[in-house]
Amino acid sequence: MYDLQDLLEQLLRLARQGDSTNEQFGSLTNKAGSLVDKVKRIGILDVPELRYRHEQIRKQYEGLCLIVAAQKANTSREINQIKRGRKTLETYRKNM
Repeated sequence: MYDLQDLLEQLLRLARQGDSTNEQFGSLTNKAGSLVDKVKRIGILDVPELRYRHEQIRKQYEGLCLIVAAQKANTSREINQIKRGRKTLETYRKNM
């Protein structure tokens, strides 16, 4: 079984490579979600000795969220550029 921190590191690596939409990223995200659910059920986060590790994992997760949000914004801009280009071509075609 994967360690949550290892999963987040793999997800960060994929996200930094721009692979946050591939199948492997989705699979790892699902595994991480399952581990988080188990951690919550067991109550590991309440153990004082694990606070430092919890903080490390939280920072990794926040970094992952920032990378994915940036990629989402970039993809949205690219889609809008394509839409504008198609609209321009349609207008040009109609006026020929």
